[in-house]
Parts: sequence; C-alpha cells; structure tokens
Amino acid sequence: MSSSPTYLDPVVIPLIRGDTVLDVGCGYGRWCHLIQSNFWEARLSKPPLIDGFDAFEANVEYCRKQNCYRRVWQQSMPSALSERWDTVLACEVIEHIDQGNVEDAISALEKVANLRIILSTPNWPYFRPGGDTIVGYNEHEAHVSHLPRSYFRQRGYRLLGAGFGNRSNLPSRVIKKAFLNWAPMLESLPRAFPSWGESLVAYKDFN
Repeated sequence: MSSSPTYLDPVVIPLIRGDTVLDVGCGYGRWCHLIQSNFWEARLSKPPLIDGFDAFEANVEYCRKQNCYRRVWQQSMPSALSERWDTVLACEVIEHIDQGNVEDAISALEKVANLRIILSTPNWPYFRPGGDTIVGYNEHEAHVSHLPRSYFRQRGYRLLGAGFGNRSNLPSRVIKKAFLNWAPMLESLPRAFPSWGESLVAYKDFN
C-alpha cells in the first residue's frame, strides 16, 4: 500500500482513462505524481483530477503534505464509496485485504468506475506480515490474500503481466536465471504472457 514496483509504470499509466482518477491504497502518492506528469502517455489532453485514500493514516498525512491529490482520506476496503471516477486504480492493494473480503472490495470498486478499473497484484501467493515504512510501522503492509489469473478472466478482465519473473512459473524462472544480464530486454514479455510477470495487471471497461 505504501508504494509499488517501478516495472508497473509503463504498463499501468497508458491504461488511465478520463478526467478523474481514484487512487486506491495511495500509499506515498507515487501514482498521483506519475499520472499528472505523464498523462500524455495515456493519450489524455490534460492531467486528470486525482483523489486517493489509504487504510494507514500516516500515509494519508504524508500525501496531504505533497499537495498532489485533489482530496485524500483514510478508508479501508470493502467499505462503500459514495462518488464515481472515470478510472479506478488499485495497484498492489487487493493482496492486503482479507481473503474473505476481496470479492466485496472489488465489487465496491467496480461500482464507482465510470470507464475503467485497473487492478494489480502479485502473480503468485506472496504472503508476508506488516512492516516498517518511512512513516512508521504499517500493519496494513501485510499480504493476506491471493487471487489467481482465472478469477479475473471469469470476471471479464483483460490481463497483462508486469515485471519479468513470476516465482511460481518455471519457464520464467529458468529464462530469468539463464539471461540475467539481459533482464531489461525481458520486461516486455509478460505483456504477451501474463503468467510470466511478477505482477498481474487486470483491467475492465464499463463504457
């Protein structure tokens, strides 16, 4: 929730649509800065208005001081949202939500997306406890759930991979080890073969 890997940037930013964005689990605010400074990569004519929320109050205060978001507040999923946004972006968030609440959280986010929802999550069961961050210990950093690629396909999402090297995928592990010095050249492969990515990027359109 505090941040996300940079290998997601060239995959996620071009997927942004519309004039408003909700950054779910906004963490340190990196997506707000990236979208506002690279909006043209999404073929937008101007930077969208971006709102954000996070379960960790210290992250919210950190983002407020940056003055990037239109609004930023504390909230945990799967609680309801009362507004709508053109793009709902939840990068590296759903693995932090209890497994029994994940489907309700995704449904709640889908309800407030006018044009598109974008989700990313580790591409294998990657469980871990909470941890220290630059703004203090964050129990919400724990990874407590996992959804397979088949779940998103059944729900009508299109899939991309990001970051080469799914730890649970034997071909990608072998290739990464054999061609370690060529790692930057391998980064585009997961877009065509989502199972090879470190993270899964799933998106769905509503209009």
